[in-house]
Amino acid sequence: IHKGHIKESRSILSTYLPSGGGARGSPYSEGGALYAMGIIHANHFDLETKNYLLEQLHNAQSTEVLSHGACLGLGLVCMATAE
Repeated sequence: IHKGHIKESRSILSTYLPSGGGARGSPYSEGGALYAMGIIHANHFDLETKNYLLEQLHNAQSTEVLSHGACLGLGLVCMATAE
């Protein structure tokens, strides 16, 4: 439904994305949101999104589900870019 909505991706997923602080949601919904961000940006490389997903990957070292979501999203964002 939202594939290709690159400019609106953060606002679309804002309720599910990991927050910087405070109360956190379910790791499954947050990991899924990171993966969804990758689906939205698939084949549309965006440096800002790549850096955001890398930051989330570094922040999620202790949460396996978030790490998987960030890795999958990162792979889709960087697909066919040799990044």
